[in-house]
Amino acid sequence: MNPNKALWEKGDFTKIANTMRQSGEELVSTINIKKGMKVLDLGCGDGTTAIPAAKTGAVVIGVDIASNLVEAGNKRAKKEGLTNCIFKEGDASDLSGLVDAAFDATVTFFGAMFAPRPFDVAKEMVRGN
Repeated sequence: MNPNKALWEKGDFTKIANTMRQSGEELVSTINIKKGMKVLDLGCGDGTTAIPAAKTGAVVIGVDIASNLVEAGNKRAKKEGLTNCIFKEGDASDLSGLVDAAFDATVTFFGAMFAPRPFDVAKEMVRGN
């Protein structure tokens, strides 16, 4: 198993994420996400940034390496009634399953800085737009 995946699946990061919800909302308002935009959120956790982005009307895909956080994000989106937000398991340093230039914006709140290979994540972020 990928050691980074194992690390993020050890505990319940959603408890920490609950304390950061306002930061995600502020980030989305600052970067001017709008209705109809296609947004990729890397290292999305349970949706700290993805959920507020989807609430603007953007179509959001959140990618996280931890299956428990992907599951938590999909539950949050469903609870909020957001059909325009989906969470998928994936490695932010290798997004080969996503099409190049498919997004209007690619964001990461913590995904790049906690990744073992942040330079690879940065390359993938650029490829997505």
